[in-house]
Amino acid sequence: MRPFLLAAVIFVARLAAQPDPGAGSITGHVFNSLTSAPLRKATVTLTARQGPISLTANTDAEGKFAFTALPPGTYGLSASRDGFDPASRRTVVALGPDGHITDALLRLRPLSVITGHVVDENGEPVDRAQVLLFKLAYLDGRKRWDNRYRSTTNDTGEYRFPNLKRGRYILQAFDPRPPVDNRYGSTPTMFSVPAYYPNAVNQQQASPVDVRVGADVGGIDIHLSKLARPANVHIRGRVIGVPRDSRIVVSVALHPVDDGVFGCCGNTSANPPDYAFDLTAPPGQYTLSAKDYSAEDPEVYGTGALTVTGDMAGVVLAMTPTPEIRGRIFLAEGGGQVSVQGLRVALYDTFTHAHEAGCDAAGRFVFGKPFMPGNYNMKVLSVPDGFFIRETRLGGQEISPDDFEISASGPLEIVLSGMAATIGGSVHDADDQPFPNSKITLIALEGRSRPSRTYVDDDGNFRFTGLRPGKYSLFAWEEVDDDLWQDPEFRKKYEDRATEVTVGPRETQTAKLRVISADEMK
Repeated sequence: MRPFLLAAVIFVARLAAQPDPGAGSITGHVFNSLTSAPLRKATVTLTARQGPISLTANTDAEGKFAFTALPPGTYGLSASRDGFDPASRRTVVALGPDGHITDALLRLRPLSVITGHVVDENGEPVDRAQVLLFKLAYLDGRKRWDNRYRSTTNDTGEYRFPNLKRGRYILQAFDPRPPVDNRYGSTPTMFSVPAYYPNAVNQQQASPVDVRVGADVGGIDIHLSKLARPANVHIRGRVIGVPRDSRIVVSVALHPVDDGVFGCCGNTSANPPDYAFDLTAPPGQYTLSAKDYSAEDPEVYGTGALTVTGDMAGVVLAMTPTPEIRGRIFLAEGGGQVSVQGLRVALYDTFTHAHEAGCDAAGRFVFGKPFMPGNYNMKVLSVPDGFFIRETRLGGQEISPDDFEISASGPLEIVLSGMAATIGGSVHDADDQPFPNSKITLIALEGRSRPSRTYVDDDGNFRFTGLRPGKYSLFAWEEVDDDLWQDPEFRKKYEDRATEVTVGPRETQTAKLRVISADEMK
């Protein structure tokens, strides 16, 4: 073939590979979901389900956007703007040949702000104070306060936390500067004490701040105070139970049981052969701990509670082997010929650090590293279709996978059942029209099943698989923060919108849900 003919064929082939430009268009508006005011300078993104089209446009002063010369197809529209939640709901539209959509509406949920001042015991502003923001969150149904942000006060003692989602928060402030010490050779006696809003010394006494959508919450002033630090006392003792003939150095530490009003008390080393230690700290309630100084995953550890009222001598801290966990996954009734080889068991500590172990053909697994004693939760990754975790035992005792304590070595036994149930269905709005791209949450009303969520597809349908047979409560949300829907107090407001479904072994139930709109949650 001649060169110019070959080039022409390649050019025609490239043209054929490109999507045909069309005469279709999509126009619409972006609004503030709280005030219904149009949003200018919002960025609107259009993506084609059929691919590979991806376009962006900016809204004008009236919140209007436009996409032109579009071929027919199904498109997703989403918007973003500073000060608004980028996770707001996506809109899906279908465009016919040379079609024109003129009423695509996108709503962005405004984010919130918390502001306030940090003042000292005299009501004077504290500049350069550090302020920590904690949000009430849930992990597999367990409540906790997550430290999300940090701010520093300005010269007027003011702090500001912008771009916050709806939820419940607590705040803590502290002055990072060292205490005043104007006498040579002396130990400072007055300390600026960290405080939770408004003036609490620990999280339990803190006053939570409830933040609604788009709220500007001001006047959250935190009052610091000074306390006289009691004189340090000595805690002397020794560590026992270190492996014989070992040359390891043991790290011994005191940890205050409360939030540590006067800061951490530090640690010291206990050296062979006698492993004696001498710690200093003010009187109080402590946890005394010891571990191998050089090992990230120590083979021995020691811990115990200690009440310090004055000088102490003869304290003995016994070290024991760090727990090792090995176990097996069993198949209960209905297991069939399903293989468990390659399944992975994951254990998470309170800091969400993961330990993982894989199963062999017989379902046996061994964690290669020892575990520091503490509370853990467990997940089996990639559970086979049609199965759920029916039972979990540690050391022969049944445990909840969501929260259990590891304090000694023992076998971890996991029983999988092949009797899993399925719940599917559809979501509709108040006019009984399909409502795609919303979120469905599922709460078990009996048993130990974890709270779960899934997303509605572009056709308004959803599906939960691998469920323990039983009774469940389902909610459909246009928009809901993951830190909120697991909170029982939050769900109480919408109990009348829940749908209860009871599903039996290997059964599939279908539910039709009506969405809880963002307007209903303002």
